[in-house]
Amino acid sequence: MKLILKMLIASLTILSAWTTASASVVINEVELNPPSGGLEWVEIYNGGEDSVDIGRWTVSIVEILPTSGRWTGAMPIPKGVTLQADGYYVWEGDPRWVHGNNGTVYLTTDEGIEIDRTPLLTDEEGNDFSWSRYPNGRNTGTRSDWAFIKSTRGAQNSLRVAPGP
Repeated sequence: MKLILKMLIASLTILSAWTTASASVVINEVELNPPSGGLEWVEIYNGGEDSVDIGRWTVSIVEILPTSGRWTGAMPIPKGVTLQADGYYVWEGDPRWVHGNNGTVYLTTDEGIEIDRTPLLTDEEGNDFSWSRYPNGRNTGTRSDWAFIKSTRGAQNSLRVAPGP
């Protein structure tokens, strides 16, 4: 009985550590309508203190189209990908995707557990601006976490505009 109890406590400790680590992983930036010739992409950010194995997780863009119903573009993350603490992972969509310029982005584990989702985002611009959490990694669960700002793909989100030449 003591052995079973110890094993149960150990399992709960591991699960608790995994849940805490994965809770610090968020969808941090989304490009739904890139400049001509570009691909859609989603940036994932780990604001926690521990690395998180995100291998076999999935990033999905879901859009409800007025004429054809639900459209989903899924981007499975390859096995073995680890997101370092304070690190970024950028994953591109498929060049064959044809849909509107809006959607909700979901991040799910390989078991189908939802880690994060965005509100419905719309990008009609087709430029180098994207939807970004600001400040970087902010997650209050509200739309106010998001700003349509200059893309900072793979780097900290910033409101600063670089000085011209």
